[in-house]
Amino acid sequence: MVRFCFRAYFVLVHRISVRGLENIPKDGRKLVVVCNHASYFDGPILWAFLGLDLKMLVNRLVSEVPLLKPFMNNHLTVQIDPLNSYSLKKAIDFVNEGVPLLVFPEGRVTTTGNLMKMYDGAGFIAAKTGAFILPVNLKNTDRLLTSKAPNKKRIFSKIIMTIGKIQDPLVLTGVNGREKRQQASTKIYDMLANLKYEVNNQPVTLGKMFIDKCRENAKRPAFMDISNKEITYKRSLTGGFALGGYFAKFEDKNIGVLLPNITPTALLFFGLQLFGKTPAFLNYSGGPASISTAMEIAKLNIIVTSKQFLEKIKIDPAIFKEKKLIYIEELKNEITAGAKVLALIKTLMPNVFFKEKAGADKETAVILFTSGSEGIPKGVCLSHENIISNVNQALAKIDVRESDVILNALPIFHSFGLTVGTILPFYSGAKTFLYVSPLHYRVVPEIAYDQNCTILLGTSTFLNGFSKKAHPFDFYSLRYIFCGAEALSEKVFENYAKTYGKRILTGYGATECAPIVSMNNAMEYEHGTAGRFLPGIEYKLEKVEGIEGENTGRLYVKGKNIMKGYLNNEKANNKFLLQDEGWYDTGDIVEITPKGYVKIVGRLKRFAKISGEMISLTAVEEAVNSKLTGGKEAAILFEADEKKGEKLILIANNTSVTLKEIREILSEKGFSELAVPRDIRFIKEIPKLGTGKVDYVKLKASQAV
Repeated sequence: MVRFCFRAYFVLVHRISVRGLENIPKDGRKLVVVCNHASYFDGPILWAFLGLDLKMLVNRLVSEVPLLKPFMNNHLTVQIDPLNSYSLKKAIDFVNEGVPLLVFPEGRVTTTGNLMKMYDGAGFIAAKTGAFILPVNLKNTDRLLTSKAPNKKRIFSKIIMTIGKIQDPLVLTGVNGREKRQQASTKIYDMLANLKYEVNNQPVTLGKMFIDKCRENAKRPAFMDISNKEITYKRSLTGGFALGGYFAKFEDKNIGVLLPNITPTALLFFGLQLFGKTPAFLNYSGGPASISTAMEIAKLNIIVTSKQFLEKIKIDPAIFKEKKLIYIEELKNEITAGAKVLALIKTLMPNVFFKEKAGADKETAVILFTSGSEGIPKGVCLSHENIISNVNQALAKIDVRESDVILNALPIFHSFGLTVGTILPFYSGAKTFLYVSPLHYRVVPEIAYDQNCTILLGTSTFLNGFSKKAHPFDFYSLRYIFCGAEALSEKVFENYAKTYGKRILTGYGATECAPIVSMNNAMEYEHGTAGRFLPGIEYKLEKVEGIEGENTGRLYVKGKNIMKGYLNNEKANNKFLLQDEGWYDTGDIVEITPKGYVKIVGRLKRFAKISGEMISLTAVEEAVNSKLTGGKEAAILFEADEKKGEKLILIANNTSVTLKEIREILSEKGFSELAVPRDIRFIKEIPKLGTGKVDYVKLKASQAV
């Protein structure tokens, strides 16, 4: 009767839906049920709907709270003392007797809305008893009044309960008890993170997501830029319908976008999604030649840009001959009063005007161009599924809250700036401050301080620049600093830790991966690596001649976040889709550490074979730059050598750099004599791309290597 009453309450008040009931074992096997813990209603929900005569593991101290005592101190619970590991014995006995045990591995109700630290209890019990594990996910219980999460609470929040597939008993390989407990906790965490990703990653287009989030967070701030004008989610929807509606009249499917990080750029991106158009972001950091190549690849006839912006980046409008240029400054007057009224009407009834056809999530949502740091840029076709999947993969591991303010100065034409800096915050109901350039090293820290930003995105190059101009208090409000696109310099990491008291979290990815493949986070961190693979990503390593190590090789990845393919590039698509069977060849040599973290050894193209040994140019370059000071900077190239096959060449931006100094640095860092450059050349400035990476194409051309 009590169970029936609980069921009736959750069905009538919270419209609960239960998925995966077929995954509950009926054969009486030993069973441990694990679930995320977002509210004090979680236990009663699982007890009411799983239909198992289970026992629930509870904290003895919490169960003594008067309000919770009736629910946590009864015949259905097993009380444990978190300070006494022997108190788990009773729980182990129950499991061995065939009684299903419910455990919340976090040991407490989450205060972030995401998974928190996993205690050893669940994994220890499962491993000790050899029990099967049943993962369960409760969605939206963080919205209940009994939750401690910072999200907006709703009295009638709809709850979705998903029962995952039964998992085999844990097999642990640790050499001692502590390692085995940590390994067990990691496996439990992975089960819950993977299930969270699967639950949230439902087929949807960016247009539908945009509408849903705008309605859900209508009055919350969505975007702000250098104009200091804040725009809400509701106004974003109106702006999206107005801008997208203007371009709906053109027959062209692909619309070129050449704009800086400003609010209209984000609204244009989402607006085009509402009308089935595909934005093609032009990477202006490579100069006019790169833009011309991109326009040709995407067959662009319409380019949305800004007169003021073209002047600032010194791009001659003549390169757009025979193209229709639409200036963002003039669009306000171009969009008629009737179109603006229609946009307002659509904002009130968006789902009446926006119809999502079946399978639309598989279609191309955006065209991005690779940086071309080592060759001609390629047009990457990312589908709605690719981008949404990557957002959900990341959010399974990091907590981005509605109260967060993300500072994104990374260009939106780059996948890091688009997916992580623009779409992910919007998906999370957060506010994004879009800034026009990451090169304004004095301004970006000031914005972080003035706007109380909580999350900062950057590359190692840009973070280094910010640190040289920032006041020690400018980053006081930051919860996270995420670094990607290039390897994080140890010097930059230490500077932020010592000067600002902030730990930089690194990740790894590629445009073709939408972009994140792995990332460090507050829960999982190993210094010197790019974190563990995100949920839903498979990987394999291919051995490379001259590269030693059992878990080291050329990295291939596969998952829903991996691109559809390259635009109008038959040769590249033949390799990706046919030869590699949908596995994306990253071209990177990586090492997978014993705990599953990805350590980047270097680019395959950035290796030189000297006397039969493979030498990483990236590793040498990073070692040298970590010791150079006073604005000195170096890059490493290589060329043929009659005696040893190939030799390294150091390119420096300061004539005071000497080969003797470089030899001492590399010796101190433990490099062999083969890794020491044999020649040094000087250049006024090391050419860079908009992402902060060295532009090796220009560098090689300047040196004729």
